[in-house]
Amino acid sequence: MWLGAVNHDVSVSCSTPERHCSRSEVKPLEVSKTRQVRGSLAAVVGQEPDHSHGCAHGSCYPATGDLLVGREKNLKASSTCGMRRKEPYCIVSHLQDEKKCFDCDSRRPYDPVYNTINHRIENVITTFKPHRKKSWWQSENGKSDVYIQLDLEAEFHFTHLIMTFKTFRPAAMLIERSADFGRTWQIYRYFAHDCAAAFPGVSQGSLHNINDVICESRYSDIEPSTEGEVIYRVLDPAIRIEDPYSPNIQNQLKITNLRVNFTKLHTLGDNLLDPRAEIKEKYYYAIYELVVRGNCFCYGHASECAPIDGIRDDIEGMVHGRCVCNHNTKGLNCEQCDDFHNDLPWRPAEGRNTNACKSDVTVMATRTACHFDMAVYLATGNISGGVCDDCQHNTMGRNCEMCKPFYYKDPIKDIRDPRVCIACDCDPDGSQNGGMCDSHTDASLGMVGGQCRCKANVEGPRCDKCKTGFFGLSADNPQGCQPCWCDHRGTVSGSSQCDPVSGDCFCKRLVTGRSCDQCLPEHWALSHDLNGCRSCECDIGGALDNHCSMENGQCRCRSHMTGRQCTQVESGYFFMALDHLLYEAELAKMGQVSQEHQTGRPATWTGIGFARAPEGGTLEFHINNIPYSMEYDLLIRYESQMPRDWEEVQIRVIRPGPIPTSSPCGNTIPDDDRLTISLPAGARFVVLSQPVCLERGEAYTIRFEFTRYQDIAFMPRHSSMEMFNSGDPASNVRRQTYERYRCHEGAKSVTRPLMSDTCAKLITSMSAIINDGALSCNCDLQGSISSLCDVRGGQCRCKPNVIGRRCDQCAPGTYGFGPSGCVACGCSLEGSVTRLCDKFTGQCQCRPGAFGQRCDGCQLGHWGFPSCRPCQCNGHADQCDQRTGACINCRDNTGGDKCDRCANGYYGNPVLGIASSGQCRPCPCPDGPNSGRHFAASCYQDSRNRQIICNCNQGYTGARCEECAPGYYGNPSQPGGRCQPCQCNNNIDMSDMDACDRQTGECRKCLYNTEGPNCGICKSGYFGDASRRNCRKCTCNFLGTERSQCMEREDCVCQRTTGQCQCLPNVIGLTCDHCAPNHWNLASGRGCEPCGCDPNNSVTSSCNEFTGQCQCRDGFGGKTCTDCQENYWGDPRTQCRACDCDWRGIETSQCNRVTGHCVCQQGVSGVRCDQCARGFSGQFPNCQPCHQCFGDWDRIVQVAQIGETTDTLNRLEGDLTIVQDSNSEASKELSALEREARELNLTSEQLHHQLDILKNSNFLGAYDSIRSSYNKSRDAERRANESTTTRPSTVSQSADTRRRTELLQVNTIILVIAKQIQAHVYLSQQVCGAPGDAPCGESPCGGAGCRDDEGNRHCGGLNCNGAVAVADNALERAKHAEKELSKAMAEVEGLFTKVAEAKTKAEEAKSKAQAALDKATATKNKVERSNNDLRDLIKQIRDFLTQEGADPDSIEAVANRVLELSIPASPLQIRHLADEIKERVRSLSNVDAILEQTQDDVRKAEQLLLDAKRLCLSSLKSPTFIITMLAKADIDMTEARLAQIESETSNSEKDLNDAMGRLGTLGQEINALKTKRANNSMAAARAEETATMARDKILDGQLTDKYHEVQQRVDTKAKAVQDAKKRAESLRDEAKELLRDAQNKLQRLAELEKNYEENQKRLEGKARQLDGLEDKMKAILSDINKQIQIYNTCQ
Repeated sequence: MWLGAVNHDVSVSCSTPERHCSRSEVKPLEVSKTRQVRGSLAAVVGQEPDHSHGCAHGSCYPATGDLLVGREKNLKASSTCGMRRKEPYCIVSHLQDEKKCFDCDSRRPYDPVYNTINHRIENVITTFKPHRKKSWWQSENGKSDVYIQLDLEAEFHFTHLIMTFKTFRPAAMLIERSADFGRTWQIYRYFAHDCAAAFPGVSQGSLHNINDVICESRYSDIEPSTEGEVIYRVLDPAIRIEDPYSPNIQNQLKITNLRVNFTKLHTLGDNLLDPRAEIKEKYYYAIYELVVRGNCFCYGHASECAPIDGIRDDIEGMVHGRCVCNHNTKGLNCEQCDDFHNDLPWRPAEGRNTNACKSDVTVMATRTACHFDMAVYLATGNISGGVCDDCQHNTMGRNCEMCKPFYYKDPIKDIRDPRVCIACDCDPDGSQNGGMCDSHTDASLGMVGGQCRCKANVEGPRCDKCKTGFFGLSADNPQGCQPCWCDHRGTVSGSSQCDPVSGDCFCKRLVTGRSCDQCLPEHWALSHDLNGCRSCECDIGGALDNHCSMENGQCRCRSHMTGRQCTQVESGYFFMALDHLLYEAELAKMGQVSQEHQTGRPATWTGIGFARAPEGGTLEFHINNIPYSMEYDLLIRYESQMPRDWEEVQIRVIRPGPIPTSSPCGNTIPDDDRLTISLPAGARFVVLSQPVCLERGEAYTIRFEFTRYQDIAFMPRHSSMEMFNSGDPASNVRRQTYERYRCHEGAKSVTRPLMSDTCAKLITSMSAIINDGALSCNCDLQGSISSLCDVRGGQCRCKPNVIGRRCDQCAPGTYGFGPSGCVACGCSLEGSVTRLCDKFTGQCQCRPGAFGQRCDGCQLGHWGFPSCRPCQCNGHADQCDQRTGACINCRDNTGGDKCDRCANGYYGNPVLGIASSGQCRPCPCPDGPNSGRHFAASCYQDSRNRQIICNCNQGYTGARCEECAPGYYGNPSQPGGRCQPCQCNNNIDMSDMDACDRQTGECRKCLYNTEGPNCGICKSGYFGDASRRNCRKCTCNFLGTERSQCMEREDCVCQRTTGQCQCLPNVIGLTCDHCAPNHWNLASGRGCEPCGCDPNNSVTSSCNEFTGQCQCRDGFGGKTCTDCQENYWGDPRTQCRACDCDWRGIETSQCNRVTGHCVCQQGVSGVRCDQCARGFSGQFPNCQPCHQCFGDWDRIVQVAQIGETTDTLNRLEGDLTIVQDSNSEASKELSALEREARELNLTSEQLHHQLDILKNSNFLGAYDSIRSSYNKSRDAERRANESTTTRPSTVSQSADTRRRTELLQVNTIILVIAKQIQAHVYLSQQVCGAPGDAPCGESPCGGAGCRDDEGNRHCGGLNCNGAVAVADNALERAKHAEKELSKAMAEVEGLFTKVAEAKTKAEEAKSKAQAALDKATATKNKVERSNNDLRDLIKQIRDFLTQEGADPDSIEAVANRVLELSIPASPLQIRHLADEIKERVRSLSNVDAILEQTQDDVRKAEQLLLDAKRLCLSSLKSPTFIITMLAKADIDMTEARLAQIESETSNSEKDLNDAMGRLGTLGQEINALKTKRANNSMAAARAEETATMARDKILDGQLTDKYHEVQQRVDTKAKAVQDAKKRAESLRDEAKELLRDAQNKLQRLAELEKNYEENQKRLEGKARQLDGLEDKMKAILSDINKQIQIYNTCQ
């Protein structure tokens, strides 16, 4: 079963156990009760079936209702008051009433009038009656244990229960049910005020399972004292139901009996103290209403229930208990399968699955019985379990599903039909198998039940006839029949093409011939159509006859008719309308004729108008163009001027002579030519009932005697034409169609409806007969647009204002027929007698006093047509505007609508007249308007001091506008002179009088770092685009720039446009900050010097940019690689030897590169500088100068022993040479080590270069927004500048580092002793990042002498913290910053462009606001003129009325003219306009916002408003003036807002300029970083050289020790070793200090990078601020446009 939502107000039938009641099945009282719990009863989780299908496609359930309805006798209570006698009771809740106690007598039934004290249990059933609260069930007083029980006659679904109590709800109660008719009971729920005391042991917790039994207290409180409710739902919505079809849920809902046990009363406690019976009278159970909702239990197989036998079926709203079963089920609750439906086991319906009991389709009705066999069902895979017994009627099989042999299943009969198996019936001559047929139909096997197997050309169920297209059935023919020989197009479809016996073909209806290959006469197109051929269907009028071509069906057409059926006309031709023979009355001959044009009614006549005929008048029409002899209907079109009918109109047809009897009109008698007709007043046309017979070629006169009419027409009478009256069926059809569609009615009226295609076809045929073909259009070449006309009636397409079928005349009210059509007369209604004009000249017929071609004007000097009056121009003009009276061409320098004010450039009061002193005089500003020296828009004379005040034009100032305003120049005092704007590229202060020369225009006070006559170039020391205010300070490198271009170290001149500095020789770069390729020594200040590297001995032609050191190959040294490597001597082309010098006595570690002699310190001598020199004493190295007397004795000794000494020296030199030769092998080894060290250095540099390329290649797209680079670049520029100007700075620190490095280079020469192996290890770690004693294969950072797998030197790398990695990182960051600088510059240019565009838009907005102000001013002037005119008019009227000579007639005429003046708007419209003006004023919501944002300009706007009020005080009552002033105030505030935007834009520009300054600072700091990087690279190179030298000296020291062992000098060297160790430790400390310094520099670089990122964020904020300003400006522009639109619509 399916469990749905519990709902008490369901209005649709449901297919669920709990939601299946319609609104009609719920009584009003029940609805009111159940409504109280709506929303508290939730839906149970489950799959709800589709309710639209009923029981056909899924489970279905009967409607839910109140189970108590109709079961009063099944409801009982264990205790009821008054059943034996009348019993008193009291009500606690009636404390405020006088009567508190009542009687209960339930011995007689309840009656709402006569017995209202009955309180039996049946009173709780819902009745929906007015006395619902006046009847209830009540128990006996003081009795606690009471129950109410409902006994049902069958199984029912029970969903919920609702009890409404009249007294207190029970203090304890329980609900229980029985599903076996009372044999066993199960408890649903306990209810108690105190569950623990009333039902001990019962759980009080929440529900966990749907069948849990708990006790709850929410319905057992003592309050309320009345109308308290108890609600119980079987399926609590809080419990999720996983399987709504489970037996557990099914059993939970099923009941046969329901019982409510009340176990304890609620009391106030007085019954415990007072045992009197009166105390118990107020304690009892009483229930107003009890609702038990449910439906009959049908397992989802029924949607309705019927009464059980013995139960009444006429009780409205009763829920019955016998299911009306579906799904082939039966039983009281549909709990069994129906007879002969046992193919599947019985199951309840679930959701969309009906689980219907099934009868196998193959099971025959020919069995006597069947049963369900579970074994069979399981054996068939749970498909079928029905087994039939005793098959009959020639059937067999388990299900009697097959016919016996020689029988077949009749396909048109049901399997249960006793005659379903039929014996085979096959013709033996035509069949193949001698009578055998297919036993059943099986498409997969190609079998058809009962079908005989026929021969090839035989067919039929019995194989007893030839197939279609064959004949002559014969048993001897193996094919059965022979083929027919017929034309398949002409034979009848769906039947044999020939006689099956004789072979004759069966032709279609319109086909003939033995082979059916020819069409009947008047037919064509032999085809596969149903009839074989098609009728020619030649048009009865357009074709000569009904014969057509057999091949294409073409009919023979009349003249100018075309088309296969001759139904169309050729181009340029048409078929006539029924009223084609039209004769205009205005063109006829009559005794009294007048033409008239009816204004506004162009569709009620034809031609040019009407003819008016008075009573008794005659009118004659001459007819001579009858095209066809026949009877015609006479159509008269007219317009009656009288409200009554014209009783009699005499019509006479005057013929040219007697009518011959042989003519078509031979039957006409004289009386037929005398006609009488009446003209109804309410009609516009009438058709004579009697036709008129007219013959072709004859001339007739038609005479009329009647009133006003338009025209007559002769319409062909269709009944007199042969095509309608020939008597054949086709003519009858045509006549009936013509009359049914009323084709003749559409031609009677001038305004005719659209002609139907049916009528058009018939009228075309009539026209072709009457005119023997089609008529030519003959459109007028001048009046028509083309030569083609409408085929229906022949109307040509006319040009404007041209009429007539041929477009050959002007329409009434137009004139000038010509190639362009006709021109409207335009005659004035007031000034012309008629709207018609002369058709050639267009002159209208004017009334007296009107003038002009259109009679629409006054005489010269007058205006106000049609009430013309003299122009009021104060004698300064001769004419005025005809409509407004505004004067035209005012003289005497006046202007205005009445020439009542002076023209621009003049002042005075022209109203006073020419002779007075108030005439208009030129404004002296400084001269008059036509003097060539007039520079004011207007002027006025001060009323107090009589001074002339000039309103100067823009660019002029002074009392007489004789001077140029600030920002302008010129000489306005000279003739032809004028003031022009100073051309300073917007780089001056326009308010400064001295910003530019007021005579020559030369710019004097250029701003924004610009200079020049036009401030058009950046001043010296700055560069950029002066026109865009972006001149920036030059950032030239002082060392690389020409000294003549620099005043100071930080003040140099560069190219003013590009910023290119003038570099020294061999110096390049925009700021001259580095040497050209293959040059060095930028710090010399004289330009860069060539490297001069030896092309053979150097790796590249470039050298170190700072030291000039070339990159030498192995074995070469010196700055240019032309000498031996460092600390070697000799000729590098032959052999280089190591310098063997004692480091304690040498001046430098490099010996003489030619001789190898060591450079000794003062007081030291010897080849190795290891002895004290002559004149010095002591033990080396502690050599002290000898006494000064040594010099005297030395000279004496040298003279005596010079020869001996010379020999000794020569010997010693020879010994030294031998020693040097003995060390040659060691020198070779040292050379090899030196080459390896140089290769290591080269490999390191290559790795640096590759690493830079790799990092730079991944740098694209590093930043999403270019704006972020702007502030970053400015900050870097600032820091770069600070690095060269402040102390300490990066440059100074770099210099210190360089000096310390050089000192380290000098001191490291000491590392030549054996114990320096520790220093070598430490230095290797500092350079490469790994200890030097580690094997190369295990060291990830390499080291001295290490190579990678490809044979390249390996030193440093990723995650290595040596000097090589530090230098690489520094170089990478320097290049990173340089690349971002270039991007930032491009972004800055873009920002400047956006600022310029924003400024341009602001200027445009300002100009639009100014235009709106001008328009409002014009509106104001117009209103003032209107007010003045009105005052003048009122004054003139008042003067006229008050003068003594005014007669009453004149006063009345003036009054009438005043009353005739119309206000352009009604009072309602004026009120609406005022409301709209108020609404528009209220809509100016942005005014307050603008006032708040521009507080400084509010006072100015208010002052302007006060001035305007004083000037225009007389016009304050005009609504338009109010709008004008509001518009002006709004415009002033808008201008203030624009000024604020301009100020904010200026601030943004200032921020941009500041950012540009910081950008330059960043550039300088980057230059310093480059220098520092170079110094760091030098330090790294020095450290590598030191490490190499240390390694070489170690080996050299070993050899020296061996040599000195021979010389027994071990002791001396041991002491030297101790000293060297101390020096090495000192060197190590200095190296640590250098490392700390490098770390500090790295930290500083990290801080720079952090600042870089912070500046980027600030720039993004500025960019967003700029975007916000742009949005604000757009909003203001939108507001201005809205205000302009408002003011435009309020003129």
